[in-house]
Amino acid sequence: MAIKTFTDNTSLPASDINTYLTNSGLVYITEATATSGTSLSVNNCFTSTFASYVLICSGLVTAGAYGLDIQLRVGGVNTSTGYYYGVTRVDIAAATSNVFSGNNATVFATGSIAGTTGRATAVVQVINPQLAQYTSLSSQATDNRAAAAYGGISGGGQLANTTQYDGFTLLYGGGGGTISNLQVKVYGYRQA
Repeated sequence: MAIKTFTDNTSLPASDINTYLTNSGLVYITEATATSGTSLSVNNCFTSTFASYVLICSGLVTAGAYGLDIQLRVGGVNTSTGYYYGVTRVDIAAATSNVFSGNNATVFATGSIAGTTGRATAVVQVINPQLAQYTSLSSQATDNRAAAAYGGISGGGQLANTTQYDGFTLLYGGGGGTISNLQVKVYGYRQA
């Protein structure tokens, strides 16, 4: 779509408005909140309407220092095998970086870590969950534990199967910790 320049005091045809509304930006789909427990599931948010999605996870306060992980799901059932990923994070105080990875893991690790005082965040992109091909995942995250010195957390990978997914579950420490607060908003990337 070509960029069109609009000028003051001229009419704006409905066709121009509809074109710009139809062909750009993110579309809000749903949101969910968990104030306790070890996981937060969202069903029926991935459809054939969109090919790619972004999950904005925020406010995570936890009972220990574990990471925020994700599993994709279909029909209300989580997939707990076949995740391949790599995550890099920077130790700000030491000016070094370290990596961790999953090779046929049970979850996709976002790299986001929280504690009892920090509020961790993660932005996770899910590409092609509704197609019968591998689903790609990527994340940008924070480590907001008290006195933690990690930043620049970035990861990516795939779920290596051809299942068509319709939802996801966020897990704290693979389900091994307790969530005090977690919000997730789901958006679809609008397609032209």
